[in-house]
Amino acid sequence: MINFIVCDDNEFIRREIEKLIAKITMSYDFDYKVYTFSKYNKELNKIIKEDAELKIYILDIEMPGKTGPEIARKIRETDFNSIIMILTTHKELELSVLKKKLLIYDFISKFDDYEKELTVSIKSILEKLNNIKTLNFKSNKDVYQIKFNNILYIYKDNNTQMSVIVTKNKEFPVRQTLLELSEKTGNSFIKTHRACLVNVNNIVKVDFNDSIIYFGNNIKTDLLSRNYKKELKERLQK
Repeated sequence: MINFIVCDDNEFIRREIEKLIAKITMSYDFDYKVYTFSKYNKELNKIIKEDAELKIYILDIEMPGKTGPEIARKIRETDFNSIIMILTTHKELELSVLKKKLLIYDFISKFDDYEKELTVSIKSILEKLNNIKTLNFKSNKDVYQIKFNNILYIYKDNNTQMSVIVTKNKEFPVRQTLLELSEKTGNSFIKTHRACLVNVNNIVKVDFNDSIIYFGNNIKTDLLSRNYKKELKERLQK
């Protein structure tokens, strides 16, 4: 899921950007949402603090209350992964210290055919995402596209007979078998139990005596059976 957050006090520009995003994303197999704001408020602050697979911010440089750069600073207090673009009437700011300090992806001038420049920037981002290995699936009627490196492990829930994809932030129940998911995930994932696939790249440590696999954020699983320990040891030693 790609989350576009557009913040501009000009309603016409907000609508135009929303239509532009819809037009661009038609060429890509991405699920997305667009959130629009005329100024910084509690709802925008809530989105900034939420964990999400990908957030792309398009911020006007001059707004009532907090300006675009001030919102960008707020974002960077906790989030260094989201993409930030700033619409500006001051093109010289592109070379300012802000770009490095706030990790701004692009400054786009409102006076230089901003729709064209914004299209180029968004397409560039989507092309890069298109080349990143992801797992696409449907969970609770929503379609998701999760990067492999965000998945910790996948297990079968015997109570629901569904597979559960465990990521760094969330769990997703899916109506696909472990075999089907194994065929999609490839060599990064290894079977550690007849009911579990683990992303080897996200393992922090393994207690082979107690059969516990540890990941980051205090996440762990005991789905490690004797029959799969040898193969796991060999993979971790490579």
